[in-house]
Amino acid sequence: VVDIGYIGTYGRHQMWRRNLNPVPTGANFDPKNADPTNPRVPLPSDFLRPTRGYSDIHLLETASSSNYHSLQVSVDRRFARNLQFGANWTWSKALDFNDSDTGNVSVLTPIRVWDYGLASFDRTHVVKLNWIWDLPRTSWRSLPARLVLNDWQVSGIASFLSGAPGTVSFSTTTAVDITGTATQGARIVVTGNPVLPKSERTFDRNFRTEVFQLPAVGTFGNAAKTILRGPGVNNWDLSMFKNFPIRERANVQFRWELYNVFNHTQFMSFDTSARFDPRTGAQV
Repeated sequence: VVDIGYIGTYGRHQMWRRNLNPVPTGANFDPKNADPTNPRVPLPSDFLRPTRGYSDIHLLETASSSNYHSLQVSVDRRFARNLQFGANWTWSKALDFNDSDTGNVSVLTPIRVWDYGLASFDRTHVVKLNWIWDLPRTSWRSLPARLVLNDWQVSGIASFLSGAPGTVSFSTTTAVDITGTATQGARIVVTGNPVLPKSERTFDRNFRTEVFQLPAVGTFGNAAKTILRGPGVNNWDLSMFKNFPIRERANVQFRWELYNVFNHTQFMSFDTSARFDPRTGAQV
């Protein structure tokens, strides 16, 4: 049985959280906001907000949206001639502004540019295989041989998933204020495609680090919500069953179950944090 379908969903009027009292962009750089007792530093953030004396004022509003599109294919073979198997493939894309009802969205940059992109749970490809195989029985003359060698069953599940989307963060060797506001930090500057071909990836190098730069003071950087994908999943689970028939409606079963049977390491993520020397702008 082969089943092919398109599955799509739209979410409208979903929740997000927006700050009504942000520190304006560059407020820390404005000379009029300097602390009179120490002109080299700005006043505390709560003195620089539109509603002074208050910190963040968050509003939960039904203004978010999301969408999901997928091609879903399944192939199933019912149990016949001692064999049953199935295969499922989902090719999909999930986009949103925020993954939870309390996710914050930008108030100092265009919301769609800053927050809209791949959802954290997006997986481009999800492939699942399953099978059950009753090993052939043989009419052994020896009763012990029949008891030991017949009535075996092998089953398993294999999973192959694309990695989770992610981004590249950064830090500096010495503290530096880039955006001039405590409300929103900057994102890293991307100058090229960071994705490496699979043939060039190694344990120590999963993407191009040379395409990232420290954002200039007074800017927000240009990185998108997500720019990389983490490691995928390649997992095999296997089971072997031995049935010992007692009577028509009863039997004893021996089970041997192995999870991640090939002992393949399943990495969840890799290091995506760059570190810059703000004096030179070089990565260290």
